[in-house]
Amino acid sequence: MAEVTAEPYEEDEEWDGTVEAGPATAESDSDDVVNVPRKRGRAALTLPTAAARFERAKAAAAKLATLDVEAERAKITGQMERLTERLAKLDGHESSVKEAAEELASAETEFNAALAAIQGQ
Repeated sequence: MAEVTAEPYEEDEEWDGTVEAGPATAESDSDDVVNVPRKRGRAALTLPTAAARFERAKAAAAKLATLDVEAERAKITGQMERLTERLAKLDGHESSVKEAAEELASAETEFNAALAAIQGQ
C-alpha cells in the first residue's frame, strides 16, 4: 500500500491544460510523510477478506436456519437413553463377574468329581 499526499486544490486561471512530466521514480525528499509503525491487532479490512467473511457468515446463517431443532433434540435424547442403559449394565458388571466366577468354580468342582468317578472305575 502506498501513501498519497495531496495539496489543496487551487484554480489556476492561466493554465493552458498541459501536464508537466514527473520524474521517472516518484521518490520524495520531503519530510511530509511520516512512517508510523504497524499496530498490533486486526489487519486492515480489504475487499477480498470482507467478501470471504461475508460468505462464511452467510453459509453459517443458512446452516443454522435449516437446522431442525426438534429432530436434533430427539436424536440426542435417544443417544442419552442408550448411554444410560450401557451405564446401568456397567454398574452391575462387578456383581456379574462375581456370579460368573462362582458358577465357574461350581462347574469346575462338578467336572472334577465326574472325572474322578470315571477314572475310579
